[in-house]
Amino acid sequence: MRRTPIISALIALVAMAAVLAPAALASGGGTTRSIALHGSVSFPNATGKAVYKVNGTERELQIEVEHIKALAGKRVNVFVNGNKLASPLVNSFGVARVNRNTDRGQSVPTIRSGSTVRVRTLGGTLIASGTF
Repeated sequence: MRRTPIISALIALVAMAAVLAPAALASGGGTTRSIALHGSVSFPNATGKAVYKVNGTERELQIEVEHIKALAGKRVNVFVNGNKLASPLVNSFGVARVNRNTDRGQSVPTIRSGSTVRVRTLGGTLIASGTF
């Protein structure tokens, strides 16, 4: 008869561990660095951000530029440290996004202090930029 309370207690502990473990992993280590992207003379209303996350061997880079509705339906070039990373399409709301993650097998540049992000038109006109 005494085994039932012990078994019940063990089951409860296992269940609590199963619930808490993913939460601990989700909030666990890693670093996140963010910068603001500022509009250029040609696109003064452009704003945006770049977020770089590292957690163990996983690296993720998210870049977003907003308020470029004049470029809706067109592609823009995104450069990191002078190297072209992507050419996303500007949506109908005037937003262009890039999201790269090594866990998805994608190439993600290493970001350090001083790393640059520049978003340009296909013709080379600067839209927005920022520095980590």
